[in-house]
Amino acid sequence: MASEPLHRGMDAAEIDRQYNFRKLVPEHVDIFARWEAQSAEVRGRLPGRFDIPVGPHPRQRVDAFPAGDGAPLLVFIHGGYWRGLSKDMFSFVAEPFVAKGVAVALIGYGLCPDVTLDTLVGHARHGLAWVAEHAGEFGADSERLVVAGHSAGGHLAATLASEEPELVKGAFALSGIYDLEPLLHFEVNEQLRLDAESARRLSPIHAVKAPAPTLVLALGAEETDEMHRQQADYARTWAAEGNAIREMVEPGANHFTVVDRFADPQGDLFGAAMDLIEGA
Repeated sequence: MASEPLHRGMDAAEIDRQYNFRKLVPEHVDIFARWEAQSAEVRGRLPGRFDIPVGPHPRQRVDAFPAGDGAPLLVFIHGGYWRGLSKDMFSFVAEPFVAKGVAVALIGYGLCPDVTLDTLVGHARHGLAWVAEHAGEFGADSERLVVAGHSAGGHLAATLASEEPELVKGAFALSGIYDLEPLLHFEVNEQLRLDAESARRLSPIHAVKAPAPTLVLALGAEETDEMHRQQADYARTWAAEGNAIREMVEPGANHFTVVDRFADPQGDLFGAAMDLIEGA
């Protein structure tokens, strides 16, 4: 007998199928190991300032990769379902942008359940403000700041784009979750501890403002129907306020390999990011 629907006609098993990205991509273990190795190599190759403390929580740290005086600035926020991974795994994202003359800063933040999601969003907000204030210390131009993020980081990038339109000149969200309400019925909420009120309040789709910076939304073609629905709904909401939006679906990419495409200087996602940065 079918289970009772919990959200948008989905029962618990279907919500798990739609939102359990690690189960959907069992090779994520190898992908994470590759990212870690590549990122360690990049930190050994590129000049930068690493693990700069920017707040009282031990994970409130920033890595900054300069790219020459007056460089535009890309601020990248990692994913991990707000409860895992770290900025250290994503140094590899910086290298191709630095090669194109773009400074890159990676923001760290406390993880659930050690902190609440409200506090976590505050860490991202504070990290962005710190980077903007101190950009000149690593040669970057805070007036040409674009924020990007993947998965949970996509949620945070979208949130900051709405909250800080004067600071953020453009935003690029990869495989973001913009409507948190389905997660009330998914196992990740054991760590997130969302309720109906906070899930709605912390969902970017319910907080779109105008005017807002240009937003690029992208995800992998192999992602689930719900993730495609998340992107399409958020794009419509962003555009309905009169804000500029570009939607992209990356062929052959899943929830994780889409990050590799973002960091591929020959790829369409990288090209779109550079267009966004150059237009900032």
